[in-house]
Amino acid sequence: MTRKIITIFTVFFVFSFVAKAQLSYENRYERPLGTVLNEISERFNVRLSYEIDTIGKKLPYADHRIRPYSLEETLTNVLAPFDYKFVKQNDSYYKLKTYEYHRRSEEEGKKMLEYLIATYSDKNSWEQRKACLKKEIREKLDIDNLLSKRTNSKPILSKIRKYNGYTVQNFAIETLPGLYTTGSIYTPTRKGNHALIISPNGHFGHGRYREDQQQRMGTLARMGAVCVSYDLFGWGESALQVGSASHRTSAAHVIQLMNGITILDYMLTRKNIDKDRIGANGGSGGGTQTILLSALDDRFDAIAPVVMLSSYFDGGCPCESGIPVTTSCGGTNNAEIGALFAPKPMLVVSDGKDWTATNAEVEYPYLKKIYNFYGAENRVQNIHLPDEGHDFGINKRNAVYDFFASVFSLDKSKLDEKLVTIEPEEAMKSFGKNGELMPENAIRSFDALSEYFDKKLYAQLRSDLSLEKKSQDWVSSLNLTDEKDISFLNTLIYNHLRKVRDWHNDHPYTTVPEGINPLNGNKLTILDRQMIANSAKPKEIHETLMNGLRRVLTEEQVEHILDKYTVGKVAFTMNGYKAIVPDLTPKEEEFILKNLKQAREEAIDYKNMNQISAIFEIYKTKCENYLNENGRNWRQLYKDFVKKVNEEKEAKKKLENKN
Repeated sequence: MTRKIITIFTVFFVFSFVAKAQLSYENRYERPLGTVLNEISERFNVRLSYEIDTIGKKLPYADHRIRPYSLEETLTNVLAPFDYKFVKQNDSYYKLKTYEYHRRSEEEGKKMLEYLIATYSDKNSWEQRKACLKKEIREKLDIDNLLSKRTNSKPILSKIRKYNGYTVQNFAIETLPGLYTTGSIYTPTRKGNHALIISPNGHFGHGRYREDQQQRMGTLARMGAVCVSYDLFGWGESALQVGSASHRTSAAHVIQLMNGITILDYMLTRKNIDKDRIGANGGSGGGTQTILLSALDDRFDAIAPVVMLSSYFDGGCPCESGIPVTTSCGGTNNAEIGALFAPKPMLVVSDGKDWTATNAEVEYPYLKKIYNFYGAENRVQNIHLPDEGHDFGINKRNAVYDFFASVFSLDKSKLDEKLVTIEPEEAMKSFGKNGELMPENAIRSFDALSEYFDKKLYAQLRSDLSLEKKSQDWVSSLNLTDEKDISFLNTLIYNHLRKVRDWHNDHPYTTVPEGINPLNGNKLTILDRQMIANSAKPKEIHETLMNGLRRVLTEEQVEHILDKYTVGKVAFTMNGYKAIVPDLTPKEEEFILKNLKQAREEAIDYKNMNQISAIFEIYKTKCENYLNENGRNWRQLYKDFVKKVNEEKEAKKKLENKN
């Protein structure tokens, strides 16, 4: 019934709109945005994929925005009023996205650096700019306020594990009260004072526990450097304290930097550290942290950001760009922030398949100009790998080994990744596999940190964390053993739940006009209007989930997850039909089960149980009509069943009273 209401109402609504759509100056020549984009796709013979919401969007002066000689000018004109943008994938395929504050075009990045370099022509003018940036970046992060609230507690250290030429020791350092940063320290076995390399982790899969991270840490340790690898905030052991969703917040942006500085503070209390050889090296999001740590702390002597430094991309995660440091001093970018490290040695590793693709022609020449102000052009290097992508592969690691061997006089004869032992994840944790060894004072919720940050942030975050827990519980119930599949499914289901929630919240029933149900003449209910609003969500939301589930799960496991979404309504409803119609034929049972499963798959895209039940009601009506068409009298069957149930209840009640 509800499905019919949705369909008829939608047709009625579209018909009414078209009837009123005579264009005139008074209505600003408005047309539906979705219609205009479809026509652009056909006119220019291109495919447009949507990561934007066009539902209910009206484009003023629509046809006046078309430029027949240029698809891209047309898209710019059409999308600009809604803060949308396009990203060209190839000559016949464009993605439509919402505006991304952290991402610009390559050309914009180049223009920004040209503008910036024109504002300082020598060392003195650059030093003035440098002082401004260092001051405002600190202020925007409010890092000094957070650093002043640290506990200064002694770290928790594990037993030392000995390997070929190096040792590994886990640590947990309490930063804010009850909040711990965790990681592992790789130390050369030979005695003496060693260089120190702080290695903030990036967003590569499996975090700091992955093989290439351990290879890099162990190899550098064998070569003579103490290396510290630590978890991102909300990753690894940190996720046991604050949940993974907390990583995607501006709070993570500053907490991760506080963690890096705190780790450096602790490591410099160790007797085997050479305080004149302090480095930082991280890739991807770890590269962002490397750049910012060097801007915040003058104790670093050499840095190597890998596959990250860019003039037009600030990092897509709020943990990298959640706090607007790039608005400092009238506007900056990560390339200029990286240049603050001049004239100290810096290696920039880039590749041809991410936002570092222009390093060799744009960012690196800019950096050399800054270094040239100090007569130190040879202290900045760029290893560009045009045929490689966004990873920390062997060629990138070799570039890092060569750089630190040169600037810190490490022993290259010890460079042999095959001699590094790859530890299991459990061995690298301070708090046990599931956090069972966490101290009593350790926080177990991100809520405990709300006093340090903007409280308005946490209403959304609490919802994110609840969805994250739900997805983790559902995946856990599958009893899978492959960690990659588990991680993939957790993210897949969490993202789907979040998109369903966000669509529901962004498209309340009030966006659907009040109207009359043409089937019965009654006023549309709030539930009817909710269903209409939610049914308009892009089909990609559903397809992404189902394709992802079927990529790693059996069909039986997929059904298990769908049952979690719908609280087992298929089995519950099927049992109800069997109770009402005890002599269901195999053919009838097959028809009913098929429809209930279809209801279940459609229902997963709706927000709450009222809406899920409404979807099931549509298919239950189909099932009951089918039974009627095949000689059953559904109404009488249901009436008899209710009578039987009531009689059984009454008999049971009499028996209980008698006893």
